[in-house]
Amino acid sequence: MNKNELLDQLEKSREEFLEAIDGLSEEEMQAPGVTGAWSIKDILIHLARWEAELIKLLWQARQGLRPTSAHFSGEDVDTINARWYSESQDRSLQSALEDFHGVRNQTIRRAEEITEKELNDAHRLAWLKSRPLWEWIESDSFGHEAEHAAEIIAWRAARAFQGEES
Repeated sequence: MNKNELLDQLEKSREEFLEAIDGLSEEEMQAPGVTGAWSIKDILIHLARWEAELIKLLWQARQGLRPTSAHFSGEDVDTINARWYSESQDRSLQSALEDFHGVRNQTIRRAEEITEKELNDAHRLAWLKSRPLWEWIESDSFGHEAEHAAEIIAWRAARAFQGEES
């Protein structure tokens, strides 16, 4: 994937995610059960946390350092997600939205700094595990976002079918 395609995907996925939540009230955004016990607010926080870890990974990769992000903590992803979920229960919807928007701006800035070679050379750094850097970016940004947008769309469709959506 080239840098322009990557930047386009980052923008397109954000637009699609925002369309998935468009028109929902604050109450609906905080209603549990969108995916498991999680609300849309919880999903926003989850996406922002993983993307923040991605930003750390990208910065460290540009410095030639082995990342210290959650990806390399040795902890199981489900354990990390459960801990972050527990830690974020008191966060406001407004804070979750601010973080969600802010982190994407940082991801775009980091992606703009990356050269085409850095983006596509899967063997430049041993920790890449033979995956190009763009795949790491996809995994914790637009790919991750698309996965959760699909869950929200399905949740909304089920609610509309049941006559619950406003």
